[in-house]
Amino acid sequence: MHDLALLAYEFFFTGLFAVGGGVATIPFLQQIGHRRGWYSPQQLANFIAIAETAPGPHGTNMAVFVGRHVAGLPGVAVATLALMLPTIGIDLIIAPLMQRFKNSTVMEQLMRAVRPVSAGLVCAAVVALLQISLARADAAWHLREILTWYTYFDWRLVVLFCALLPLLLVKKIKQKIHPALIIALGAAAGVIWGL
Repeated sequence: MHDLALLAYEFFFTGLFAVGGGVATIPFLQQIGHRRGWYSPQQLANFIAIAETAPGPHGTNMAVFVGRHVAGLPGVAVATLALMLPTIGIDLIIAPLMQRFKNSTVMEQLMRAVRPVSAGLVCAAVVALLQISLARADAAWHLREILTWYTYFDWRLVVLFCALLPLLLVKKIKQKIHPALIIALGAAAGVIWGL
């Protein structure tokens, strides 16, 4: 019961402040794993990989995986509902107010101030995702140590990342290669290299 209450608290807080969509939940999830010890960075990386390939919103998928990992099926229900409650509340309460005051300069300034916060959370998610995806299996949560950060990375993963990144960024290549093929290439390289 204690874990369910903690799941509800953590995911409600995440849903309330993860401005920028499901990807913005990643820094929150990284902190939850560090603070609560419910999962390792590698387990979080696995949750993210599965959530990205599964249908549905990323944040909700993450709530399902973490909730199940921590407290089974009751954890799934609690984490998912707790993550969605702030959004439901915002939709029911704030959205009508925004519509009512859409021409207000105060509302425009407020929305202008939220945009960089959203971009910052998504950038933090990218950094967190790179940390947990490229780290060695025995790396701990303390990847912020500046002087020794390079010792935490599995250089085979870094090579794989650098090899596959152009397939996603170069427009001519990106148009010819389906994303599923890139996922399959990454999975095959992981099996071959024993990652």
